[in-house]
Amino acid sequence: LLDPHPSRTRQHQLSLLPAAVTTAINALAEPLAVVQPQHKIPLCQLAQPALRELNDTELAEFFATLDVLIKADEQITTFEYALQKLLHHQLLLSQRPKLSLGAQIFSFQAMSEPITVVLSAIAHAAASAPDQAERAFAAGTNLLKNISPLPELLTLESCGPAHLDPALDKLAHAAGPIKQRLLQACAQTASADGQLHIAEAELLRAFAACLDCPMPPIAVSQRAG
Repeated sequence: LLDPHPSRTRQHQLSLLPAAVTTAINALAEPLAVVQPQHKIPLCQLAQPALRELNDTELAEFFATLDVLIKADEQITTFEYALQKLLHHQLLLSQRPKLSLGAQIFSFQAMSEPITVVLSAIAHAAASAPDQAERAFAAGTNLLKNISPLPELLTLESCGPAHLDPALDKLAHAAGPIKQRLLQACAQTASADGQLHIAEAELLRAFAACLDCPMPPIAVSQRAG
């Protein structure tokens, strides 16, 4: 509900929640309205200690509700996707550490397809024109010389949530150096224009969490868009 939506969509989302929850959300409407876009994901992460106290049944209900709210307007924003991936990965991992996968694949070439999907998603995240996405993608592939031929930018439709989820699942089996290099390439892609857009930062956070790697440092200004 931190994501901006038309009032009709917001009312529909609230109607899907229990009355007590709706009342609590309405009470927070004023302070939440002034939360800056770049602070929304970190704010949600501050709630994780409390969410980790949920038992398996409560956690399943929480994720089901989150999924319903995200799909209420029949589209998924970058913020919604990043938030869902972050929470799902980190909360489930805290409840069931045995789900953490060890490094299994050490070949960049074997990971070429999911790497291309992830890098393309970052390139499209804040690009306002196809040529901008191409330049950003090319900046990232400069760090992926181990893949031959070099990956080519996918269309926006080919790197959306339906393609990102299986790509990240595959990359979970990659060795640490592959994950780290991919995140560095994503950071290079995101900062190709000298700025880090909010959508790019959100995806970077989600990818880093899903791959169990720290966010790479990016020495550029952050801006909306």
